[in-house]
Amino acid sequence: MNIAVLGSKRVGKSSILKVVFQKMSPNETLFIESTTRVDEVKIQNNPYTRCTILDFPGTFEISQMTSLERRFLQDSAMIIYVLDAQDEPYNKSLEKLVSLMSEVYSFNPHCKIEVFCHKIDGDMFVNDDVKLGVLNEVSEIVRFDTTERKLPEPSFHLTSIYDLSIFEAMSKCIQKITPGVGHMQNLLDILMSHCRIDKVYVFDVISKLYIATDSTPVDLISYELCSDMIDVVIDVSCIYGVGEDENFNNAFDGKSTSVIRLDTGLTLYLREVEHLLALVCLVKDDNFERHHLIDYNIDRFKEGAKKILDAREKWVKEQEEVKG
Repeated sequence: MNIAVLGSKRVGKSSILKVVFQKMSPNETLFIESTTRVDEVKIQNNPYTRCTILDFPGTFEISQMTSLERRFLQDSAMIIYVLDAQDEPYNKSLEKLVSLMSEVYSFNPHCKIEVFCHKIDGDMFVNDDVKLGVLNEVSEIVRFDTTERKLPEPSFHLTSIYDLSIFEAMSKCIQKITPGVGHMQNLLDILMSHCRIDKVYVFDVISKLYIATDSTPVDLISYELCSDMIDVVIDVSCIYGVGEDENFNNAFDGKSTSVIRLDTGLTLYLREVEHLLALVCLVKDDNFERHHLIDYNIDRFKEGAKKILDAREKWVKEQEEVKG
């Protein structure tokens, strides 16, 4: 699965990929050089999260694209268009977006379009009302143009590399093009109802993207708690559980589990469900007293998730044979 990332120069495309997939500190991204050609970033962290990110240069113009760039877009399941929310007015960038959509849909009609209203940070965005104002302004302009041209309306996300908003947005994007996410969500809903869990995520341990969650709304507080728990488990495992001749992957295995009780009356519980995939949930302390029941149901979830992963692998191989 290919995801193409496009946008004007210096909007933060490469910074997003460096922070999310290569663990670069947001402050270090200030020194990244501009992208001059299409860079491919292959993501193969676990059996479920596998895709290729195509980072297009800011100088890319749809009217002047090369045959290679056209093939990249033709093979992309999704395009993420990055808009600098601090660079007003937005009309010129959004005109470029709509022209891009119009052209791409002519040769790749099933491609999904996501818009990141990026750099929602700094003094000018301390107020949530200002952020929502930007989102509403951008979506209204695009909605008018797409309706006029009879194009599908894209989805919009408010993002920043200085908080978890970029991870949440990228998580939702990858879920949209990953087969079996709906089935995984159904399994998590069943797990929640049987174990009285408040919120549950399945994380890619390396990137901290959640590849699936239950059907209740996601809030950044629970996401941050669960994400931080993975860091704690990995840090402790790397210090005390990994030998000098072993690598990061060995710090998280089938025996990895952790319980953290919070002073809010909630318990954080982590279990490994597949190679470099972690199930992390929030449970009220009273409901966690029967954690043996939770363990039993998580084991059943792991069996169901394994079947979904196997079916996905089979589907991927079939697609590769068709293309080959």
